[in-house]
Amino acid sequence: MEADTVPEVSRDTFPARTRTAAGDVDGIPTCVMAVDFADKILVTISQSGRLAQWVHVPLAAADPDLSSQRSASAADPSYGEDGEDDGDAVGKDPGLLPMTHLTATTVLGGTVPEREVAGQLCVTQIASAIVTKEPEEQRLLVVGLGLEKARLERGAFMEILGLVLGCL
Repeated sequence: MEADTVPEVSRDTFPARTRTAAGDVDGIPTCVMAVDFADKILVTISQSGRLAQWVHVPLAAADPDLSSQRSASAADPSYGEDGEDDGDAVGKDPGLLPMTHLTATTVLGGTVPEREVAGQLCVTQIASAIVTKEPEEQRLLVVGLGLEKARLERGAFMEILGLVLGCL
């Protein structure tokens, strides 16, 4: 065997770094786990031990220049020229909108339209948080969801994101 045909050995840590968080979301016990692999970031969000939907988002397609992202405040006339709320946009927070260039794709599950929409929104928001924190991130984000309810209220959505962000 020639020396130039030997694959290069990667010095990644083993086992993969794993972080967990748990809490009650809308009165339902919820467990979140994040595992960093060399080529993927795996996040599971489980309520009552279930995982029913798997969604992925390629982070490599992310725009490395985050300043080129057009924020909602620039597109929304109820925000002033300085990007501040002029009082007409009650309850809007443009910092919470997911990046539009990140595309979530359901791999397994998601046959109920409400679950698919909620899952893709949740996963796109997680991907946006990762890219905001690490603009050079190139791995694939894979998220397993097992939510009890097909529809997420705003408070439950924010609680889930809080648990996930605590693991990232």
